[in-house]
Amino acid sequence: MTAAGGEGAAVAPAGPVEVVRTALAHAWAMLFLVVLLPVGLLCFPFDPRQRMHDRLSVVWARGALWLVGVRVEAEGVLHARPGERYVIAANHQSTLDILALLVVLQGRTPFRFLAKRALFRVPVLGWGMRLYGHTPVDRRARGAAADLGAAQRNLMQRWSTVFFPEGTRSATGGLLPFRLGAFRVAAAAGARVLPVTLVDAGALQPKSRYAAAPGVLRVVVHPPLDPPGRSLEELRASMEACRAAVASALPAALREGGRGGARGVGGASRLNG
Repeated sequence: MTAAGGEGAAVAPAGPVEVVRTALAHAWAMLFLVVLLPVGLLCFPFDPRQRMHDRLSVVWARGALWLVGVRVEAEGVLHARPGERYVIAANHQSTLDILALLVVLQGRTPFRFLAKRALFRVPVLGWGMRLYGHTPVDRRARGAAADLGAAQRNLMQRWSTVFFPEGTRSATGGLLPFRLGAFRVAAAAGARVLPVTLVDAGALQPKSRYAAAPGVLRVVVHPPLDPPGRSLEELRASMEACRAAVASALPAALREGGRGGARGVGGASRLNG
């Protein structure tokens, strides 16, 4: 396990126990999906809002985290008001982020992820993502507008939507520049933005390592921000306010992972990595 320190910290090699536990978690995830898909199909006529899926997805996430020995601690969960749909904007360090968000927030504001289109081509996983309403995003700029439009409709009609506005997992754990796509969707849908900080996920499972180390992953839910205005200036102001909130719960050494300025329409297709 790496220390939750500054950028450039060396990544410790995974031990054999960690590799086995992570492999078991992957097996659990795929086997659970095999069960979840037919259950979802059977429940659709009686459960159009997919509440059974939402409950089972928390069980799925808790099981995977338990197998790798990761415990989730949450702060500020009451900032997410039950029944309200948000654009959830979180930093992204690890695949553990997805599991932690499900455990902490799915029961309060049911949500779906905006995810890169390649994941939707993975057998079983991709089928489940399509079935349960997750939104694929095209990395090519020409496909971005349609993808974000689908995310906006989902947000207005059914669920909160999770964006990782850095656009990819941070290799160092340092917070990367945010992109504007999440805030454009919030503005168009009239939805509040819910900033969320994931702390130590990158230390437990860095981007360059397969296996997760046991430990504590902290999730900090910040007070929601008002829906952004539609002008570029208002969008950027909302983006920077959200980024500042997310950064505030990170160790000082990780609050800046590189600055590149806001990404506009052309960067909207690279929202999630």
